[in-house]
Amino acid sequence: MIIAVLITAHFIIKSAEFQAQYALNDKIQNHLIAIRDTKKVQIESYFQRLFHQIKLYAHLKEITEAMRDFKEAFPKFKNETQSATVFQLKERKLQQKKYRHVLAKYYNNEFVQAYNRLNIHCVPDMANLLNQLDNNSIALQYHYVVAHPNSLNHKIELSTISDASSYTRLHYLYHNNINELKKIAKIENIFLIDSDTGMIVYSVNKTLEFATSLIDGAYAKNGLGKTFKKATLATRDEVVLVDFSPYLPAYDNYKAFLGTPLFDDEKKIGVLVFQLAIDNINEMMTDGKTWRVEKYGRTGETYLVAGDATMRNDSRFLVEDKEDYLLSVSEIGLAHEIVSTIDIKNTSVGLQTIDNPSTTFSNIHGFDFYEDYHGEFVFSAYTSLDIPGLQWAIFSTLQEEEALEPLEKFIHQIKSGATHIVIIVLVIGLISILLILPSNTLVVTRAVGNTEISNHPTPITKTYSLEQLIEHINKLK
Repeated sequence: MIIAVLITAHFIIKSAEFQAQYALNDKIQNHLIAIRDTKKVQIESYFQRLFHQIKLYAHLKEITEAMRDFKEAFPKFKNETQSATVFQLKERKLQQKKYRHVLAKYYNNEFVQAYNRLNIHCVPDMANLLNQLDNNSIALQYHYVVAHPNSLNHKIELSTISDASSYTRLHYLYHNNINELKKIAKIENIFLIDSDTGMIVYSVNKTLEFATSLIDGAYAKNGLGKTFKKATLATRDEVVLVDFSPYLPAYDNYKAFLGTPLFDDEKKIGVLVFQLAIDNINEMMTDGKTWRVEKYGRTGETYLVAGDATMRNDSRFLVEDKEDYLLSVSEIGLAHEIVSTIDIKNTSVGLQTIDNPSTTFSNIHGFDFYEDYHGEFVFSAYTSLDIPGLQWAIFSTLQEEEALEPLEKFIHQIKSGATHIVIIVLVIGLISILLILPSNTLVVTRAVGNTEISNHPTPITKTYSLEQLIEHINKLK
């Protein structure tokens, strides 16, 4: 009977464990899928809004007029800011030499110092970048990037400079309004680019790409240059998007670009480009870096992964415990240079690689259990995003240890309860045996030599305790 009770208890416990684990897995899966799908809608809606806004801006009369006017005034800037008399030719050459010298100091000092604070690798050859600028671009960068009294990160505040050029007059006319459009769209920069020459004839923020060519200039092959080339081939209202990548004018921080062609009636005259920072995406994916415990638990997070297998928002573990995060990713093999870059830039965007069950990022959709990027086993709900121009997937995860805590607690309670039940059943069974024994007759046989001698039945008419019963049996031996 004891064996039967134990076997029954074992199977009851195992059955309860199985049912509880099944129910918990279902609950974890539904919870992670719900978070994943909510964030998926948020991110897709964010890009849909940007697509809609850039198309709307491309149809604004003010943007079209600004593109047409800047396109005409841009190549005249150098000549209009200098005297055209032959007598002053030597002076103009000296002035141009001064522009280039001052600009070189700016490239090699202020910009390089800011770059080195945010990177561990060497800055590119700044002299080579400067040498790719013609005299008109040198004059524009001198007046709008270097000579302006605001610091490197506040060129946006500039609306006019003290010269009599038609370009400066137009800049004063359009700049504040375009800056307001930038703020409304919640983007980082707006560019107007001549579709014929590839010259960036206007940008809200004046950084190193301003007044350069995206056809054969220093930035023709980066994200901005790729966006321009795709947009020049696009039709009216067609929008192109180029994924986040290191962008030198922003100290090789990750930037993305959205572009669409600009038309004056039926003639394509330029390209409108939005520069996107990662901040808005980070804000959505991290819930403002709060990760409410009632929603995410202690270890839950959602993150975006691009087709190059790197993250597109900051890791929760980097934000909450940077030292532990850097140690963890180092221990599981993330390259030292990448770990150092994450440390100095204080972001995992474009740097933290993700080894996950999906490798194609094309129509992926599922729920899985695997070892995540920081060396912990996680439950994960993932799916691809529907954003034209991007190959992104979204993951919602929860570490195994935290996810299974309710199951372990339940199993402990079940085992504890089953143990108590088994003890109670055994005690009741033993009491039942003792109650039955006094009504029976005990017959004792003794063997003497090779002969078995049977005594007369000895009735036990008294009620014995267990100790008395044992003592009585021993006397009969």
